[in-house]
Amino acid sequence: MVDSEEKVVDTEQAEQGTEAQTDSDTSPMAKTIIVVIIMIILAGNAFYITKKVFFPKYQEYKMAQPVETPEETEAKIPEMGDIMTIGNLTVNTLDPGGRRYVIAEVALEVSAQEIIDELVKREPQIRDEFIRYLRRQSTQHILDPGFQERSRRELTKMLNEHLNSGPVDSLYYVKLLLQ
Repeated sequence: MVDSEEKVVDTEQAEQGTEAQTDSDTSPMAKTIIVVIIMIILAGNAFYITKKVFFPKYQEYKMAQPVETPEETEAKIPEMGDIMTIGNLTVNTLDPGGRRYVIAEVALEVSAQEIIDELVKREPQIRDEFIRYLRRQSTQHILDPGFQERSRRELTKMLNEHLNSGPVDSLYYVKLLLQ
């Protein structure tokens, strides 16, 4: 009888082992399918909630915002300040032989008329600074695409060191010719 009980127990264990193997083989696949189905359901719910709840509120918000007219957009562009032009600067470059020269004209933008008045008083000093600056440049430096931006920064900084009534806001090249 012990033998028959052992056989029954062995048979039950074998069946349980087969079921365990079958469950463990299909379990990852079933879990993956369940996870994918849950993700699809969550994505659908997120889309539905966004479309039915958030999007109408966003539309109401956009409708409540004032629409800018072209006149208002143009009004946002800052006005030009007062301008002083320093022209007729003809300077030899640093190149050997002195056969190359630069012709330049510069416009200075400032925020107040009192700065223009000071610039007019200091015009010989400013012209001298520009001439010295341009004489230190070689033809290759002037032909460099970044020269204008670099020189604007350097010349504006140099000018602001000489002014007491306020800074120069911008420096524009009206003419820059290399011969």
